[in-house]
Amino acid sequence: MYNKVFGSSKKIIKTMIEIIQAIFQPKIIAILMVFSIPLSAIIGGFYFNIQKLKLKQGGSKLSEEEVKLLKETLSQNQQLTERVSNLETVIMNLDQELTLLKGYDIDSIKVKELAKNQANKH
Repeated sequence: MYNKVFGSSKKIIKTMIEIIQAIFQPKIIAILMVFSIPLSAIIGGFYFNIQKLKLKQGGSKLSEEEVKLLKETLSQNQQLTERVSNLETVIMNLDQELTLLKGYDIDSIKVKELAKNQANKH
């Protein structure tokens, strides 16, 4: 009985190995790759178009909770934008004040650099 059970399973395994070896030959893999790439692009494009149609038809409306969360996020974004703008202004003012404290005038430094550049050209 042991030989009957395992003898037949050995044949099945041997047949499966032969099938796998036949499928995974380089020629067949190349052919599968050549056809699978455009096929996946076509299927992906089709899926994308279906989702776009669902969105146009209003099939995926946002729930009240999602709308509330979206409004809160937009509000926080606006607040952060204003804070960053304020921080930029403060930093620019500090930079100008520091240069004045050191005895430098930004405009005079620029004028001196321009004068040097003009003198080097002549």
